[in-house]
Amino acid sequence: MLHSVSEYIAAREVPVGAVQTPRQMGQQVHVMHGGQLARGYGVAACRDCRGPVMIWFECLLEQLHSIRNSANALEWSFTGNPPKILGTYPQPTEPDDSPHYPEKLRAVFVELQEDIACKRTPARIVVGCRSVMEVALTGLGFDKGLLLTRIDKAREQGLLTEGMRQWAHKVRLAGNEAAHELEANTDEARELVDFIRLFLEVVFVLPERIQKAAHH
Repeated sequence: MLHSVSEYIAAREVPVGAVQTPRQMGQQVHVMHGGQLARGYGVAACRDCRGPVMIWFECLLEQLHSIRNSANALEWSFTGNPPKILGTYPQPTEPDDSPHYPEKLRAVFVELQEDIACKRTPARIVVGCRSVMEVALTGLGFDKGLLLTRIDKAREQGLLTEGMRQWAHKVRLAGNEAAHELEANTDEARELVDFIRLFLEVVFVLPERIQKAAHH
């Protein structure tokens, strides 16, 4: 729901019967029946993190008045066509979900990134990072033995740098602790998600890019 809606420009006329298609909304289009086209802005709350979001939009002037009334008075309710969204601040960011990642971990890693953005339970995120890394190593052929051994084997075969090996062990240990103690902090969870993103980029995405470049 928008709050504190205000007009900031109302300049041009829309011909009667003009059809506007301001954004992709499935098969929905906005039909304007003539009038003055206005631009407005308002403040809303993100449905996930509940943080403030500023939205600027375009619609008919009479629609803007209805939107403003419904935002500022409880007895009003706006039921018309949605306005054309021109932009938001901050802009939404899409989580990394490369098709080169193993299919088994893609959905989980997307959820972990969303969990960080929405400030959800850190311990669950940390445990999830350990699981994603373990599945990734299995996908790379390191599927035998303890996770500790599998990480070291990936380093021995040159798949990981020494720095990445150390971080991988940090994910392993933090994931073990979070699974048993249900304790972790938000900063740690964010660091581990960032590392997992780098880890997946290096071991899955970069080789594909190199191979593709070699064939051009």
